Amino acid sequence: MGYKLRPKDPAEEIRKVARQGIDKAIEALSAPSEERAEGVHQARKRFKELRALLRLVRKPLGGEFKAENQRLRDLGRALAESRDAAAMLESWDLLAKRFAEPFAEESFKLARRRLYDRARRGEADTSGLDQRIDAVKSELESFRERVENWKLTAKGFDLFGAGVKRTYADGCAELAKVRVDLSDEQLHEWRKRVKDHWYQTRLLTPGWPTLMQLRSDTLKQLADMLGDDHDLAMMRELMQQQPDLFGEPQQRERLEVMIAERRSELQSGALKLGGEIYLDAPDELVARWRRYWDGAQH
Repeated sequence: MGYKLRPKDPAEEIRKVARQGIDKAIEALSAPSEERAEGVHQARKRFKELRALLRLVRKPLGGEFKAENQRLRDLGRALAESRDAAAMLESWDLLAKRFAEPFAEESFKLARRRLYDRARRGEADTSGLDQRIDAVKSELESFRERVENWKLTAKGFDLFGAGVKRTYADGCAELAKVRVDLSDEQLHEWRKRVKDHWYQTRLLTPGWPTLMQLRSDTLKQLADMLGDDHDLAMMRELMQQQPDLFGEPQQRERLEVMIAERRSELQSGALKLGGEIYLDAPDELVARWRRYWDGAQH
């Protein structure tokens, strides 16, 4: 079943999904050295899913929520750097699909080779990574033990109704801020809340598969748009920090124009899609989801 909650025993389903996420993160971090970068990437995805799961039951967890959420955030940060250079290369290739003609020029191909070499050096530089991975795996084992002691006493949809409402309302609030502030920081904050809502929607899909799968797919599209925009913001920042990676000044100016054009497209698309996703008032969305969940148990 994977990352999904079936409408039978919600408390046990929450623990089951948490255990699965922890086990998959440990498995990813146990990958052989040649697959380590991808393993770290997959583990960090699991951390984000687990944090969204925590937000689903933040009310019943009480004080435990803050401590566990902070631990998972710190685990992700401990592994963050090993992925950044590879993500930059992927962002370059996506931009090349949008602007195929200039990116086919030899000077742009040279820039890509420099980014590729940078990514390879990042993968090869494993100083301290083994120790960090071992420490993260040890912390995950402890987390797995604590999951069994979570006090999840509420019944049915009441177990996570408040979490659904809080996450969705936070997304509404961040979208409202984005509409008046298209800064990189604000877009990134909205993206984090979109991903939380996406993960939670995926979790609750078994209650009403057709509608929730459609919503999940749309949220994934929105999260990808915001992710691509964020990566381009990071590319622009890297270009300012290490301009020689990107070629001569004239080429960097052309690249700046293409980045700005693509970001404008992504942001416009995200705002349109976000307006469709975050249309309901939080109370209305939760009431509808409760009806779906209750109906799925009959």
